[in-house]
Amino acid sequence: MHSSEIKKSTKQKIFETSVKLFSKEGYNGVSMRQIAKEVGIKESSIYNHYKNKEEILISLFDYFAENLTAHRPSEEEIEKMLSYMSVEDVFKQLIISFGRSLNGTLDDIARIIYTEQFRNEKAKKLMLENMISEPSRFIIKVLKIMYSKKMIKKIDMELIADEYNYGLLALTFEYAHAVNNGEDTALVIKKMFKHVSFICEYIKLD
Repeated sequence: MHSSEIKKSTKQKIFETSVKLFSKEGYNGVSMRQIAKEVGIKESSIYNHYKNKEEILISLFDYFAENLTAHRPSEEEIEKMLSYMSVEDVFKQLIISFGRSLNGTLDDIARIIYTEQFRNEKAKKLMLENMISEPSRFIIKVLKIMYSKKMIKKIDMELIADEYNYGLLALTFEYAHAVNNGEDTALVIKKMFKHVSFICEYIKLD
């Protein structure tokens, strides 16, 4: 194994360990020494990969921003889905796609963002932009496609997108708590689908 591969492997271990520790104990509750101990390296070795703890945190946030929408279907895929799926089924599929993106790492980083958003400017921006504003803009695009296909009535798309996204965001918090507590998530997913049904009942053609 080349030294560069060893270095990458160690950096990945530092990254993953930091995610786990920050999500459980909070960013301020974790020291570089603690991270090093969990990884199984000397504290000084961390600085070969990250210059300080803040740089680790920023790398977690960057990973979250890059991967949050990885499983989201494109607008072209939405167009195709609407040729054989109902409006409600497409929205349910979007929830399923979002669920696939929330692997253990992203789920843990989301928890870090929730707790750090009032202390860290980048966490606040991720919360406001990546978890609130951008998803609403995407739903507006989906609604426009549905309207162009005459599958929904004329509506205030910005308002409906916000209603859809804010409700789903609250349920995502509930889902995260269920996962954290080792509880069955089926009930929360059922609530998400009921939320979709409620929105679809409002926007359906008269």
